[in-house]
Amino acid sequence: MTEKDSYQAEIFRNRIAKKFRELKKWARKNRITCFRIYDRDIPEVPLCLDIYELLPSDVTSPLECARFISMQNERQSANDKTVEAEIASRRYAVLYLYERPYEKEQSDEDQWLSLMAKQVSEVFNISENQIITKQRKKQKGIDNQYEKQETESLPPLTGLVQEQGQIFRVDLTSYIDTGLFFDHRPLRSIIRETCSGKSVLNLFCYTGSISVYAAGGNAKRVESVDLSNTYLSWAKENFNLNEYSDRNKYYFTKADCVQFLKDKQESEKPEDRYDIIILDPPTFSNSKMADTMDINRDWPELCKLCLNLLNKNGVLYFSTNSRRLKFDAGLLPESTASGFKVTAQDITQKTISQDFTGTNPHKAFEIRV
Repeated sequence: MTEKDSYQAEIFRNRIAKKFRELKKWARKNRITCFRIYDRDIPEVPLCLDIYELLPSDVTSPLECARFISMQNERQSANDKTVEAEIASRRYAVLYLYERPYEKEQSDEDQWLSLMAKQVSEVFNISENQIITKQRKKQKGIDNQYEKQETESLPPLTGLVQEQGQIFRVDLTSYIDTGLFFDHRPLRSIIRETCSGKSVLNLFCYTGSISVYAAGGNAKRVESVDLSNTYLSWAKENFNLNEYSDRNKYYFTKADCVQFLKDKQESEKPEDRYDIIILDPPTFSNSKMADTMDINRDWPELCKLCLNLLNKNGVLYFSTNSRRLKFDAGLLPESTASGFKVTAQDITQKTISQDFTGTNPHKAFEIRV
């Protein structure tokens, strides 16, 4: 271990310990059992660190979860020394390694990552067996959103987490991502707070977390669209976990989202119009089952297609993780095909959660008609 390694381990350890102290009370207050601790805060340590405190195996419904969290909070308030040990036994860390631009000369990356994992183990009082390490690499000309992670040495590790009253299945080992994007937690809340009695379309729905929040907000209809059978099945499971099972209200559609939008343009059916649409596509996709899409190039056309499917006073929430995308409201149509005037505003700062303060995990725009 070099002197530089030791220094980087120390500053990483200090940062995650400080962030955890700052965030754990916030997470407890907001009924959040999984959140981000570190997001490439220090350039020399290009890691992301997420914490997952899985629910006990016998907690499988929102009511059971509420009871369990309430009892756990009472024990913490009473300074019960055993409760922290119980939480630690269910706590897992996912450590993502990005390319290390400042360390190109260092070849033993595994040793460096093990050193950083050791800091996580000690700060969070967990075994190193409870730390999952993954590597994010820049992909050119490929979308690996649906590809499995090469982690053959890791046994499958899934469990349930709570987020603001909703529960979700996460898979910590099979894929690069675990099934729940933390950075969109505030947008999910916005949807839940504003969707009562409205029809909601969730495009590129992934595992359906926004759709679950919409169901929790008493939307009259929720349609979730994705090209992946795997993720649609996962979305259905998340609905079942939250006890949303009305087949007349909740729809899961396997389709290329772009073609789905094009097919709806000429329809006059009321069910093909929506009050709220969520558009959060991958930055780039060249799936074998769909045409190539580059969101940096195609976002104005995608937004236009969505706007044409909105009812009067409807809203499109457009979000992207692309750092290159330059949003220009002038590229949007002045009005929809139905003649509704279009207005847009940047709501990015409203959609940044406390565990992402100081970072720019995405851009978000509210486009109304």
